[in-house]
Amino acid sequence: MRNNNYIAIAVGICVFGVFAILVALSSVTSNGPDVGGEKPAAALDKVYGSVRLPEAISRFQADGANGLITIEPGKQAKQLPAGRYRIRFWKTERKDEEGNTWVLTGQRLGNRGVFDVNDTAVADLDIGEPVICTLTVRKEQATHYFRHVLQGRLGEEIELTRNGMRPQPPKLHTKNKDGAYEHTFSFEYG
Repeated sequence: MRNNNYIAIAVGICVFGVFAILVALSSVTSNGPDVGGEKPAAALDKVYGSVRLPEAISRFQADGANGLITIEPGKQAKQLPAGRYRIRFWKTERKDEEGNTWVLTGQRLGNRGVFDVNDTAVADLDIGEPVICTLTVRKEQATHYFRHVLQGRLGEEIELTRNGMRPQPPKLHTKNKDGAYEHTFSFEYG
């Protein structure tokens, strides 16, 4: 007899638990984000604005009060919740005549990558090409040190890859005025 009482109590607890779960699920789904095809009032009150990227940008990410946003390529403006955003990175890709894929990635923009989205104007982001290439030469005693840097329009760091890898470092060809000295140096990263 005692076993039957324990079984009855266990079955009762299980039935009550299933009932409680069903009640909880029905309240969550009835208050969810889509009720009968309509958005809740809170979503309707949210203000949106537009962002337009240059056509060559193939991927874009920014952080803001509304979280992380990712924009895929497209010519038309994208709708985003209004607010202040900071560019995390942008990317553009091209294939050369040999079928190699070259990718430029702009990142670490700091305060230069901050933009605002509002409902009064389209935020046109001036990112992407052209990229500025600078070469700095420093001499210490008999040794020359070279620094090669790629920067974007906003001063962001640019990473260049070819088929997913960093391309070979550039070479430097030097020659004096009368041609008596001529040499090609190979650079190394690091």
